Amino acid sequence: MESERPVFLLLGGNILNSGIVAKFKHAGWRVVVVDWNESPALTGDRHYRVDVKDARAIMDALEQDGTIEKVRFAYSSIDLAVEAVSIINRRIGLRVLTGEALRNVTSKGAMTTRWREAGLLNRLSAGYEAYDPAIESLASEMDVIVKPDNSASSRGITIVSQGAGCECVRAAFEKAKGEATNKRVVVEEFVSGTEYTVEMLGDGAGHVAVYAVSKKAHTDNTFKNKIAIKLHYNVLAADKQQKIAEFGARCYRALGLTNSLGHLEVLEKADGTLSPVEIGARSSGFIASDLVDAASGKNYLFDLIDVHHGGNVASGLVADTGVSSMYYFYDLPSGKTVRTPHSLLDYLDPAISSRFSERARLVQGFLVPAISNDNERLGIEVLVGPKAIMTEEHVLNAERQMIAAMF
Repeated sequence: MESERPVFLLLGGNILNSGIVAKFKHAGWRVVVVDWNESPALTGDRHYRVDVKDARAIMDALEQDGTIEKVRFAYSSIDLAVEAVSIINRRIGLRVLTGEALRNVTSKGAMTTRWREAGLLNRLSAGYEAYDPAIESLASEMDVIVKPDNSASSRGITIVSQGAGCECVRAAFEKAKGEATNKRVVVEEFVSGTEYTVEMLGDGAGHVAVYAVSKKAHTDNTFKNKIAIKLHYNVLAADKQQKIAEFGARCYRALGLTNSLGHLEVLEKADGTLSPVEIGARSSGFIASDLVDAASGKNYLFDLIDVHHGGNVASGLVADTGVSSMYYFYDLPSGKTVRTPHSLLDYLDPAISSRFSERARLVQGFLVPAISNDNERLGIEVLVGPKAIMTEEHVLNAERQMIAAMF
């Protein structure tokens, strides 16, 4: 019967959660979506128009029609909804983050403080409640990145070049503060290097399993921001992947995280040292539904549900499957107009497939804009293919051919 099916509660109806919705529907769950928009991209079997950050309002809405008693798992890909997810999952009897861990993971300033104390940070970082001329002094000595203490979708971030001047620094500070829900700003030394993500799951006994590691690439098609356009899993040499996985687990544990996913962004400097950028106690869209599963051979979200019920994971890096996977966001030259539409798949080896595509904007006559945050990306492919074929160079060559043909 319909009323007996378990309910999966998804906070956020973004199209990038399509794979998550499909996963739970395929498993026989009813999907309930909470999203403030009147008509979100995803509505599931039912949509509640409530702020995803407001746990009390969400639970009140679910209690009014008896749905709360049927919810078996709540989840969100949104950093700002992590606290609400934790409150709801605790309400339905699941094991969740401690209060201290929640405070550490929902504030960039708090997490960098913990990492500095643990000897993991390796770069300058400071938090501010109000504008301080000391920020100008720092910006006169080095490139800095100014960002909200808590926000979503890469909003409010500015990279300020060394010597840019006090007006630029203050504008960056006010932009970040305007996006921060707690009105705090983090200013850090901007370090160039190679970025990776580490996809983790920790249990209540202190074990941390690393399910996958990706290499990231960022767009130049933006203004003084860092927006990822590729996350490529199972592309690194085994020793490099092991090194990053071990460092990621240390960063996870340093914040006191348990009973939670961990999506860590980590930077490798030119000298080979690693420094954590930030971590979320969640994963993101197709990473959680498809990409990690393809790379690890595991069911990432259902393993999380098991941990929430007291299950355990094995510490260490999960053996890869020989399959590579990639979150690919179309990265096109801003200011140019599409002459002939093409997709990346037109130039990839046939052994590589796309689990999900979104290319509605990539039509003839489309004038390519610069993008300012994650939600403005131009199009999506969720790619899976043999590790030996789906290499960095193969994807890059396909991208070059596609762009040459489009413009």
